Amino acid sequence: MRKALIGLFILIASTVGASRRARAVDCSTLPNPVYVTGSTAAKPLLVELSKYLSTLTTPTTIVYLGQGSCAGVDAILNGTPIQGAGTSALSTWDAVGTEKMCDIAVSAALNADIGISDVFASTCVSLPNGLGGNVSDFLGPVQAMTFTVPVGSPELSISAEAAYYVMGFGVNSGVAPWTNESVIFRRDVNSGTQRMIAAAIGVPADRWKGTATTGSSDLLQKLSMASPRENAIGILAADVAQDNRTVVKMLAYQHTKQSCGYYPDHDLTSNEKANVRDGHYAIWGPLHLLTRLGNSGYPVKPAAGDVIGFLTGTKTAPGQLDLIFLEAQRHVVPQCAMKVKRSQEMGPMSPVAPTGACGCYYEKVANGATRCAACQRSTDCPASAPICSYGFCEAS
Repeated sequence: MRKALIGLFILIASTVGASRRARAVDCSTLPNPVYVTGSTAAKPLLVELSKYLSTLTTPTTIVYLGQGSCAGVDAILNGTPIQGAGTSALSTWDAVGTEKMCDIAVSAALNADIGISDVFASTCVSLPNGLGGNVSDFLGPVQAMTFTVPVGSPELSISAEAAYYVMGFGVNSGVAPWTNESVIFRRDVNSGTQRMIAAAIGVPADRWKGTATTGSSDLLQKLSMASPRENAIGILAADVAQDNRTVVKMLAYQHTKQSCGYYPDHDLTSNEKANVRDGHYAIWGPLHLLTRLGNSGYPVKPAAGDVIGFLTGTKTAPGQLDLIFLEAQRHVVPQCAMKVKRSQEMGPMSPVAPTGACGCYYEKVANGATRCAACQRSTDCPASAPICSYGFCEAS
């Protein structure tokens, strides 16, 4: 009897699955699809951009598969296709941000237009000769990666040295309270979050201890429900952690040779990424948007170039979209608000004075206030901040 019931359940499940597959929208039939794969941490930003792109007179549909940053790199460098799974596995979003799924045929081998990565391609794979002439890496907004604990945890900070032992040795780390590997949550070697933090603390991404998770959402859920919560720790991009402040909190991070720990923001309640923008918070890097170039030197798919342009700020935003406001709401930093830059993963920082600086405006939309003086023209500004940019007096 039991075997008969199990067989019936399997039959029902197969029938339902087949029905769902039959009803799934074919991704290729969507308006002007741009196929994006890679980082799971970048998903919230793609959601917001998709909302606007779907309302244009000539709409563009971002079709997304989150597989981890290094899978995004591989998709572009090696042309590894997004294989048809016969299920509604790829995400799209409508004008209000409702997630919808679409499918590609089981027999199809679809190439991604954009590989999106939280880390430099060389962090994922050895590139002694660079990316190659037909691939370009466009730098998008800056993200911070964080060590995160459940909101009820009494812990406030972690040092690079402590993190090295916790993630590298787990139960044998000797770093209380993080010695219970069942509640030490990690990602995998494809994760940009794990790769960047690995570069910061000196533990190779494939040598981490702890409980594996399948993505940012899975890690967030497991961390927020961990027991005992005082022993739990995980890693999340700052945007994911800050969107879920009711259940998790970021730890201040003390990098090698620093005398104290810093949050990405001024404190746990603010959003302006002050310590990322000036380099006090160490674990950060730009979002990387990799795509193939045609003979003209431009992206093979023009719509992919448009998406990249919007995300990097090099293309005028569509409609009423305020990209700086959007990035502030998504807890990432536009390049125009940064005061430092890097050219390699966790490499040395150097000062930068971006053209069209937007740091004051970014602070305003991120926190609701800024100490910068408002202006209509540069003649309204003092000598210490002589340039009127985005309605505020900037130093450069």
